[in-house]
Amino acid sequence: MPGSDEADPRLGPRAPLGWFFPGALVATMMASAFQVFAIAIIASALIDDLGLSRTEIGIVGALNTAVGAVTAPATGRLTDRIGARRSVVTVLVISALCMAMMAAAPDVWWLALSAVVGGIPQGWGNPATNSLISTRVSPGRRGGITGVKQSGVTFGVFLSGATLPVLTSLWGWRGAVLSFAVLFAVLAVATMLTLGPDPVRPTDAATVAATASESRTPLDPFVWRLTLFALLMGTAGGAVGRFFPLFAEESLGFSLETAGALTAIGGLLGMAARILVGRLAERRITPTRLLSLLAMVGFAYCGLLAIVTPSTRELLYLSPPLSAVGIAAWNAVAMLAIIMFFSTTQAGRASGVVMLGFLGGMSIAGPIAGFVVDQLGDYRYVWAAATALTGLAAIVMWFDATGRTPA
Repeated sequence: MPGSDEADPRLGPRAPLGWFFPGALVATMMASAFQVFAIAIIASALIDDLGLSRTEIGIVGALNTAVGAVTAPATGRLTDRIGARRSVVTVLVISALCMAMMAAAPDVWWLALSAVVGGIPQGWGNPATNSLISTRVSPGRRGGITGVKQSGVTFGVFLSGATLPVLTSLWGWRGAVLSFAVLFAVLAVATMLTLGPDPVRPTDAATVAATASESRTPLDPFVWRLTLFALLMGTAGGAVGRFFPLFAEESLGFSLETAGALTAIGGLLGMAARILVGRLAERRITPTRLLSLLAMVGFAYCGLLAIVTPSTRELLYLSPPLSAVGIAAWNAVAMLAIIMFFSTTQAGRASGVVMLGFLGGMSIAGPIAGFVVDQLGDYRYVWAAATALTGLAAIVMWFDATGRTPA
């Protein structure tokens, strides 16, 4: 399983990295997932203006991630076919379109349609950016840049929370959402003009035939183990991400401002954690071993949520660093593992399969967790399940970690 394309004769010379390269990665990842964050932040405005129920808000968010899960394998294959640059630009264009549709939504059905459209970049962001790194960044430099690009998602969490409430108070929720549609459209044009074409591949018949053959070759079984890990961590993370603030308010008596601050700090720390673990995975600890260790931190964090009570609620101040390391950081390592362990002709396809697991878990987590809390009136059952899922994820990757090293 080729992991380094440095010795791959089928690759042409890489285009030099420009100043815009890391910015394009961060922007693409931020835009691809932004609609879900926006729906959560302006949920009260959507409820008031469109007459939505909280159940409908949850379903709209689940639609976005579900479509991303279903389409990720196909967009991964499409990335391998049309190239990384075109894929990244398309992700930004569709992200702008879904935000514009959301801003114009007259009812829940149009809002749901915008979420369906937004699900396409949700599932395409990682395959597109992974392919961009695989074709343009030499081994030895990929860990740091992968961490930077994965921090785009957590940057989106921070940016939505910091700007949308202010913009909504100034222009209304439609104007706030539309402003990001314009931003993503501008980023798409800037990326197309600044990023430069993909590295040219040799066009001789033998090379083309070999590349086509490899693109049809079944993926290494490791991708299915990584997909299972992503499913388990995505399900646990989806439950925590969507219900942590409400848990802090309803069960522990924190104010809305404090619960929001804990979430925002966790997002900022998550950015730093993803960059750090990306470097560690390439230079010091094999990705599979590190994934197992990160899941163990997630196990400890979810266990903490399961046992904290109003009398011990100060323990929740440990949440930002624990969630950053145990819930947010693993995604950067998983994407780096794909870049390291799969050739450039398979990176997009492998990314799509792994994203199917991750976004599939995210899609089912929210509705199930909400139903459990509504029926049983207690968040501890959700946190106990998340603890079990992260523990199982650690075991899944630990056994693979005993023998796998970067190729």
